[in-house]
Amino acid sequence: MHVFVAGATGVLGRRLVSELAREGHEVVGLSRSARNDAVIRDAGGDPRRGDVLDFDSLLTAADGADVVVNAASAVPKTRSPTKQDWARNDKIRRQGTKHLTAAAGHIGADQYVQQSLVWVARRPDGGEFSEEDDWNPTAITQSEVDAERLAIDARMEYAYDVSILRCGWLYAPDAAHTQLIAQGLLEGELPIIGGGLLGRKDATLSCLHADDAARAFTTAIDRRTNGLWHVTDDNPVTTAAYLSEFARLLGAAEPRRVPAWFARFFTLKEAVDFFSHPMPTTNEPFCEETGWRPHFGDYRDGLSHIIEEWEQKGRLTNRRGKPTWTGEHSESVIWRTV
Repeated sequence: MHVFVAGATGVLGRRLVSELAREGHEVVGLSRSARNDAVIRDAGGDPRRGDVLDFDSLLTAADGADVVVNAASAVPKTRSPTKQDWARNDKIRRQGTKHLTAAAGHIGADQYVQQSLVWVARRPDGGEFSEEDDWNPTAITQSEVDAERLAIDARMEYAYDVSILRCGWLYAPDAAHTQLIAQGLLEGELPIIGGGLLGRKDATLSCLHADDAARAFTTAIDRRTNGLWHVTDDNPVTTAAYLSEFARLLGAAEPRRVPAWFARFFTLKEAVDFFSHPMPTTNEPFCEETGWRPHFGDYRDGLSHIIEEWEQKGRLTNRRGKPTWTGEHSESVIWRTV
């Protein structure tokens, strides 16, 4: 099949282009620069210039595609994102999705596949939730909900199949937030943020390695799925267990605990809410429908894989008996002032 991927140079997009090409699909990746052209070619795709915010350029770039994939986003990667940073991500999710769904209809695509996030439906009480639960957006995730609505409406308007894959917390060796967390743990400046008066109430997260996310999207395309799915690993994990295991593998000290109510005085509310508000869900419906299973079924497997890659590439070194991060991100993480 001919597959068009918007967001082809992101953490998920690069892997998706590579996975689709390996499976024998003809893959076109949306590009805005010569540098992105090279990334897409290296992954096995054909770059075409365009922008999700420019409808005419999308029509030209996606022409001939059987499947259109929307993996485009602009989630801030800085330690102190501004409202303007989040506004760009919101614009891409809203206007970009509007353009992509319309472009898929105009070129006669058979399927539209959209990336979303499981925490658009996490429960106010922190309980387990599924694809059947209503949206429960925050200021940060409202644009994801709006994008899902646009995709659902497009199914009716253009009569193509629509698959919305809500991913768990994506992590990977080359993911900026994974690297920033590692740096914070190595510097002893990333605490476990917990609920309750003393911060002892741990939130449960549903995670997903980016390699498995790419395989899930490829499976959805190969199986021509039509619906809404949660795509996570097999075992939800508390933030405390995740950060403690990450610290152990890095050779860092055990992170200290900070109550969420106290952390809000010093750091970003979005970061506090993410690490202290549970989002437990399951991948069972998607697995049963498609036969997909995560290769990294447990966060420990995924984190071990990340550490091995970083060590092989020299991003983790041991200086005078102390593990040190030497990778891409050297700025202080957002929790420094806690």
